[in-house]
Amino acid sequence: MSTLLSFRSCLVLPFVLMALGACSMQIELRTAAQQEQFAREAASQGDWAQALRNYAAAADNAELGHGDRAWQARLHHEAGRAASAACRYDAAAFHFRQAIALAQQARTSSALSDKALESLQAGKPCAVPP
Repeated sequence: MSTLLSFRSCLVLPFVLMALGACSMQIELRTAAQQEQFAREAASQGDWAQALRNYAAAADNAELGHGDRAWQARLHHEAGRAASAACRYDAAAFHFRQAIALAQQARTSSALSDKALESLQAGKPCAVPP
């Protein structure tokens, strides 16, 4: 009888783990959306360093939650804009490159990130994005 119970638990365990994984992914996506909202609020107040942190965290959570690649690209693009406004050129370049790669994977336009990266590499001074 105990063998039958252990056999049943072996059959049930993968389904429990899949359910937990799906739940975890949904939490990551909700967290990413919330962090994106926090980033927008920080950017609207001119707190570019905080906006950068929130957009970067949102992008990380969207990736962990297997979110849409186009959304991830947009989050990285916005993180790049915030980093540029905060005069963090290394971070800006990183996020623009990530945005370009994700946009290509999603088969969406990366024109804005391409243009922003070119401007950054051309040595434009830091400025508040429009």
